[in-house]
Amino acid sequence: MANTKLIEALNRALSLELAGVIQYLQHSFLVTGPEREVYREFFRKQSEEAHEHATTLGDKIVSLGGVPTVEPAVIRQSTDLAEMLKQDLELEREAMAAYVAAWEACTDAERATQFQLEERMAEEQMHIDELEKLTSERQAKVSSERITLRQVS
Repeated sequence: MANTKLIEALNRALSLELAGVIQYLQHSFLVTGPEREVYREFFRKQSEEAHEHATTLGDKIVSLGGVPTVEPAVIRQSTDLAEMLKQDLELEREAMAAYVAAWEACTDAERATQFQLEERMAEEQMHIDELEKLTSERQAKVSSERITLRQVS
C-alpha cells in the first residue's frame, strides 16, 4: 500500500522545486546592474539544481506508487536584486519544510528514502545559510578585541 502522506509531502516538495526552476531562471533574466555578471550565473545554477531535484523527486514519487505533480508552487518575481534574494530565501525555507514533512512521513520500511531526504535537507540548509548571508539576515559576530596569533613550538 502506498504511503499517501509521504507522496503528498514529496509532491509539495516537487511543486516547490518546479517553482524554483522557473523563479531562479526568471531572476537570472531580470537581474541588472553591476551585479548581473555574478548573480546571473548564480541564479542559473540554482535553477539547474532545482531541475535536478525535481527530476529525482518525480522518479521517487512514481516508485512509491504516486503521480508527480505538474503544478509549480507560487513563483515570485522582482527586478530588485535584494527582493529577489529574499524571495529565493522564502522559497528555500518552504522547500526545507516540505522535505522535513516528507522525512517525518516515512515509515520504518522507508529508511532509504529518509536517508535521501536527509541529504537533500542538508543541501537545502546550505542554500538557506547562503541566502541568509546574501540578504544580511545572518552576519558574523566579531569581537572588538584584537586577536593575535602566537607561534606554538
